Amino acid sequence: MLLNASSPFAARIGGRLLAAALVAVAVIGGLLVLEAPHMASAQEPECEVTDLGTLGGETPQLEANGRWTTEDCDSAFRAGSDAHSYSFQVEAAGRVRIDLLSSEADSYLYLLSDTGDRIADNDDGAAGVNARIERDLEPGAYRIEATTVGGRGRGPADFSLTVGYVEGCETIPLGVLTAEADLTATGVWTVDTCGSRIEPNHPAYSYSFMLPASGRVRIDLTSEHGDPVLSLASPAGVIGANDDGGPGRNSRIEKYLLAGVYLIEATTYLQADRQPLVADFELTVHLVDEVAAQHSFILKVEESLAPDVVIAGEPFMVDFRVGNVGGGDLPEDWFVIVYAIGPRAYADLEIPSSETVWNAGASYHSSPELASATSTAIPSFEPIDVVLPRPGNSWVFLGVQPFQLVEDEGRYDNPGLFHGIWRNLRVVTGPIYGPVTVSVDGAAYTVEAADDEEGEVTTTVTLVADAEAEVDDAVQAKATYTAAVRELVLDGIFERPGLAGLAPSDQAEAIEVPNPSSSTLLKLFGEQYLEAIAIWGFDDVVANGEVINPVHVQELVLHVADKAAQQYAALSAGWTTIDEHVSGGGGLSFEDAFALQAELAYAERILAPIAAAGSIATQAGPGEMVPADEFDALTRQASCRAASLGDAFEAAGVEEVEALLALDAELRANLDVFGLGSDAALCAVAGVDRENARFLQRLGIDDAGIAAMMAPARAPQPVVEATPVAPEPYRLRIIASLRGDGRVEHGVELYGQHFLPPSRLLPADAPAGQWYASGEVEVEGHSIGVVRARRLADGRIELGFRDVNGQAIEPGIRFVADPPLGIFVRSSVIEVPRPEVAEEGSSE
Repeated sequence: MLLNASSPFAARIGGRLLAAALVAVAVIGGLLVLEAPHMASAQEPECEVTDLGTLGGETPQLEANGRWTTEDCDSAFRAGSDAHSYSFQVEAAGRVRIDLLSSEADSYLYLLSDTGDRIADNDDGAAGVNARIERDLEPGAYRIEATTVGGRGRGPADFSLTVGYVEGCETIPLGVLTAEADLTATGVWTVDTCGSRIEPNHPAYSYSFMLPASGRVRIDLTSEHGDPVLSLASPAGVIGANDDGGPGRNSRIEKYLLAGVYLIEATTYLQADRQPLVADFELTVHLVDEVAAQHSFILKVEESLAPDVVIAGEPFMVDFRVGNVGGGDLPEDWFVIVYAIGPRAYADLEIPSSETVWNAGASYHSSPELASATSTAIPSFEPIDVVLPRPGNSWVFLGVQPFQLVEDEGRYDNPGLFHGIWRNLRVVTGPIYGPVTVSVDGAAYTVEAADDEEGEVTTTVTLVADAEAEVDDAVQAKATYTAAVRELVLDGIFERPGLAGLAPSDQAEAIEVPNPSSSTLLKLFGEQYLEAIAIWGFDDVVANGEVINPVHVQELVLHVADKAAQQYAALSAGWTTIDEHVSGGGGLSFEDAFALQAELAYAERILAPIAAAGSIATQAGPGEMVPADEFDALTRQASCRAASLGDAFEAAGVEEVEALLALDAELRANLDVFGLGSDAALCAVAGVDRENARFLQRLGIDDAGIAAMMAPARAPQPVVEATPVAPEPYRLRIIASLRGDGRVEHGVELYGQHFLPPSRLLPADAPAGQWYASGEVEVEGHSIGVVRARRLADGRIELGFRDVNGQAIEPGIRFVADPPLGIFVRSSVIEVPRPEVAEEGSSE
């Protein structure tokens, strides 16, 4: 993992690592004896100093009890607080702990030299709000001041003082590390555990081990409930320190070490009194088999890509390339998480392992910009969206981490393998651009949006003819809007992802888009839908009760897609003209900017989905295999469930909305992509008003005039077409397909599947008017009835159904005229009772 010291997150981690590194310094050579530094000196106390005696020999602990009465001597360090002073002697060097405990007051403790120089002080180092100082002291005289935090205003309180040697601080030898066996140790961090040499309020254990031959060593310090911090040193100096380098909050150090003796300190990021009730840990020292490790998988982030400048609160994409640079495949019971972390931000995606994914040497990219000579793109590798909420200098960390599913235990396991790359970026409150020249009401203005050190963006509008002239608020809003459209919309307009699937036709058909509101886009969509339906006369076909030929629906989709290409040809030609004018030094006018945004909304939200549907219909006709990637992408676009085709019909002035919706359902049943194209467009339109408002908001434009120009003609609540609750009867369609020998095959379509009964062929020479019945149609293990069919004197075929009660069911659309060869046609929906319902009905 790469750390960037300028980032806040890195600073936090770096601080913790520094503390751990200092611990390692203190571990060197075993116990470190501190001399009293001369940093602060208390004046000669006026109060009596109580001698506690000598610590050592037969006296391992000194004790005293007292009371702060509010009338005692003043503290030498804390104004307004009582203080009691004590002295003691240390006979033998060692680790000494001083506790000042009180159940009634918030105690504060000072350790001084015999001359009054302060050595250490503490508040809350023991349990609760009690004070503790723990230090390695050499023989000599010392003094203590026992005082309080709250001062005399908190009233009198009793206290107890103890001074004693701490047991269990010795370095524990683990033994000799060999390839045959790991060295291990376990322990529990508690409030009474010996403190760290540098952070004495943090409990710690010290260990040593011998490495007989040079090799790569991995040290893991794990704890289910604690937050381990690990440090490693040798008599030659500090080797390493780590916090959170292992799985979760666990710590890990992995280094190539020369033969020799090494020292480990196992401590925790939490202070002693802040440990959970159970804070046990396990230390493992392992000699790594480097040859075997090279033949295992190693996942790394090879490259990442993010914008240098992003807008606070708005999502931006982080692209990446991740590869398995190791010599082994990732096992199939593993999966990989690629994640992005930033200040107050987290997003990730999961990529499972398989026989073809995460093999040795494989590399995958989320964007062609990051492709290498050997990397490939796979569907699950998509850019990660990240939102950073606060302006200013910021960062994003892109990481990869594998996990193993432990099925028997119902959990995921990770051995601490992860890798990542930091990226610095800048977060601003709005777009930055300019200076650019625009035109409002015939006058030229210069507009510039610039950010300060904190990322706050300020927009200035200046009249070109008179830089000192005051600019009206409404004019400022229009000028700002126009400049933003020029810089954020017109610049690079043909590289926008929303236009990627559109290609202009050789012929151009003009289309007028008055504004980018949802009501305008719905009206245009509805009008063109009606126009296309009228060309094929589908309403007459349904009115006659005849089935719809799926090939004709395919032709309809291709026709609409061709018209979309013609309209895009006209729009893109206009955009090119504007772009050439601006590139030549001309100023973009407010009117052209507004028209450009409206036309772009129409192209991205209506024309692009229609073109995508046309592309699919071009590659696959009825009953043929559709291009999976394109079909899935369009399905995702159409899945918002917030779009209403009825609203589009009403906006286009349709009176018989229900009849047209019924016809739409028949067209969808005959060709899925027809409905997907419509739904994807409607989903895109559903979000346009919100995007328009957000565009003005990010520019800091609060102008009622511009907002009104973009507002929909009416603002109904979005109609959510909820998934219908499955009714009691089966809702199905009868299907029929003409074979090459003239016979007609029958079945039913339910749940998107075909259920074909035995004896399902209507003979080619069947007499006119004579009904033929298929074998039993079985659904979910039960017969639901039979399909009926007969030839008519006019050459058509009539379809029907008879349920298990013998009741004949006639679809509204049931006549087949000139069926296409080898393609199923469909009746309208019929309701067939479920077997249990039929049995109840038969008893009547």
